[in-house]
Amino acid sequence: MRDRRTLLCLEGGGTRCQAALLDRTGKVLGTSQSTDVNTNFVSPQAARTAILTAVEQVLEVSGVAGREVAHFAAALVATRAGPELLGRLLPYAAFHEYGERDVVFARAGLFEPHGVALVAATGASAWGVRADDGRTSGCGGWGSLLGDEGSAFAVGLRLLRASTRLYEGRITTPSRIVETLCEHFGLELATFRAGLCDVAYQRPLSRADIAGLAPMGTRLAAEGDEVALQIVRHVVADLAALAVHASRGLFAADEAFDVAAAGGLFSAGDLVVVPLRERLTAAFPRARLLMGRVEPAIALGHLLLHDRGGVL
Repeated sequence: MRDRRTLLCLEGGGTRCQAALLDRTGKVLGTSQSTDVNTNFVSPQAARTAILTAVEQVLEVSGVAGREVAHFAAALVATRAGPELLGRLLPYAAFHEYGERDVVFARAGLFEPHGVALVAATGASAWGVRADDGRTSGCGGWGSLLGDEGSAFAVGLRLLRASTRLYEGRITTPSRIVETLCEHFGLELATFRAGLCDVAYQRPLSRADIAGLAPMGTRLAAEGDEVALQIVRHVVADLAALAVHASRGLFAADEAFDVAAAGGLFSAGDLVVVPLRERLTAAFPRARLLMGRVEPAIALGHLLLHDRGGVL
């Protein structure tokens, strides 16, 4: 039998589930991706299937047997993946659980954080933690019905709603939003109302579908579309408000701390990052904004290696 000191990590929420297999030095042996696992939006059975699919696939692409996995780490939203589900597949693995906050910090290279973790993905959340006294704070994360201000979903939803007002002439500012949505969904301008309603209600559009429109919105905004730019500005203001609120629960205005940010909305670059940094700096001049660049499941592996002193 080969050296079993490998580490399998699983991270997931309301959009997708990602797995990564690492060796004992932190080298990535393989990755895989499956569907969403948040049981607020999918059934427990669907979540279990997604978890098993991601784990089985990463083992297959890595050429590693389940018995060779020494540690399994999971950071999943609204569900869990313990030995009751994966024990037969990973018979020698020790199981570890982490939270979404831990992964966001780890994606920015912060393994002993003193600051705020900010997510702007399908949903939006902010969590704070003090390294000196262990106090924590948190806000957002209520889901698309009750919240998700500052998220990719919020951009997509505002884009759809703006298109209806543009089509009817209730917004007179020139914009390419309706035309771009027609191209995206294969609709005709003359029948846009019926077509968009059919897409929204008969398909219907999922949370992930709506969040997937965010790159369209940020691209139009970057190209100078004023309506799209207003949408992005509004959503970023909401995102910054989450970060500031979580910060105020733990830090004084003159304190130094880190704000780790991750999520698909940040792929828009300066369009999102610059106004967010400006708002944070205005409230907390010594706060440092760090972007999480490492893939979530890989960052989770780095975190567990750190917590174990680099020893599997």
